[in-house]
Amino acid sequence: MRKKRKDRISRIISPTPRFWTGLTLIPGYFLIDNLFLKLMLVGFFAFMVLLAGKRIRYFYFTMMTLSITFFHILTPVGQILWTMGPLAVTAGALYTGFLKGVTLSGLVFLSLFSVTPALKLPGKLGGLLGKMFYYFEEILDGRKRVQAWDFIGSLDNILMEIFPPADLPSPQVKKGETRKSYPFKILYILLLELSVWGTVICLL
Repeated sequence: MRKKRKDRISRIISPTPRFWTGLTLIPGYFLIDNLFLKLMLVGFFAFMVLLAGKRIRYFYFTMMTLSITFFHILTPVGQILWTMGPLAVTAGALYTGFLKGVTLSGLVFLSLFSVTPALKLPGKLGGLLGKMFYYFEEILDGRKRVQAWDFIGSLDNILMEIFPPADLPSPQVKKGETRKSYPFKILYILLLELSVWGTVICLL
């Protein structure tokens, strides 16, 4: 049995402000259209995922980025770089496709380090959103992969592991873990907000 990795971020910030901090980053993240800066942010988000004790399936995200790029190449835009038979690879399509693929990967990384099993949002809608985000990141982080030849069966097995039929007890938090370091919490929020919104301001 694989040893569960420690969530180092949970030592300095509680699940709810951690989630809302991640949520406030999304609009600014989409506003950044500079590929180099977007790659830097995605690398930073990947580092945060590792700090959160989550696994990153590098092959999966690489293939997803390349697939998005490929399908954008099918719609030529801008200067032609080279041709492969009837297909013309253009600079605009290549740049746009790769940027969108990188953006999507970064968005998944953002959700992975922002959502934890202990997240509890107020109201029925909040509870539903919390569970949805949790199941999504557990599927991405699951030990078992979704198999193409048995997509429904393998996905069902993963969901059964995440949410078995029996009622699950609410996550228990030890007394010593309820008190977070306020200065480190502020530093965590400022670091993330400045990394995204600071970049947006610099690009104005």
